Amino acid sequence: MTKLALVTGASAGIGREACALFARNGYRVIALSRQPSGVELADLEITLDLESFEKIEGLAGALEAEIAGAERVILVNNSGYGQFGALRDLSESMWQKQFSTHVFGPIKLASVCLRLCEQHGVPLRVIAVSSVLSIAPQKMKGAYCAAKSAMNAAHDSFWFDEQGSKSLESVSLVLPGPVATRFREHALAALKPVISRASTAHREKYEEMEAALAPGARKKPFTASALDVADKIYRAAEAARPRPRYLVTPQTYIAAFITRFMPQSIQRRILS
Repeated sequence: MTKLALVTGASAGIGREACALFARNGYRVIALSRQPSGVELADLEITLDLESFEKIEGLAGALEAEIAGAERVILVNNSGYGQFGALRDLSESMWQKQFSTHVFGPIKLASVCLRLCEQHGVPLRVIAVSSVLSIAPQKMKGAYCAAKSAMNAAHDSFWFDEQGSKSLESVSLVLPGPVATRFREHALAALKPVISRASTAHREKYEEMEAALAPGARKKPFTASALDVADKIYRAAEAARPRPRYLVTPQTYIAAFITRFMPQSIQRRILS
């Protein structure tokens, strides 16, 4: 029997690095993504649509045979993208997609995996890739901040809900700051439709954001690599006693300190 890693958002960036890291350490790896793209070292690729509970439930048949023969299952809820823009300018569908990707879909997938693990007596660990913005909101990124904050709360609640489960071993969240992936490219693509329908109230802020997300824009200090984040994911998968939170990049450690020890009024001044 081998350990099994199920990694969402596996086609690029953190997900792809996590797949490779698990595979190098003897795991059987299933790469799940909206558009499978030939992930190196993955044993199997499966199409995943996090916006449809029906389609997520439909994966149970394909996953059951894999889970039944596993020593332990690691589910990495890594899929994500940033829907930026002033909250007043976002459409209902933009909000819905952001929360489906980061909250509704990942929890549904975790529920399906837990049910299958319980049926076959297999231990399960759930690891979700969140963000520093889940604890330290920023202007013009409210929907993404809200979705990542809800991701934290939903995964913590999933852990509390399932305390009586004989299969669920742990639920951990990995909180990176800036990471050198295609995140900015995808965030810019998601921002364009917002700008086309936006009011003029935030014109200068949109111009600044476009410049910051543009190809060739300066990277933020202490930007991590995708492998840095994958290392924390793997640490949570292998730890004898996994922690509820794993922080990546100095920005996240600083944000955690500020939000834990400073009054709200001072936090707003620092983070604004």
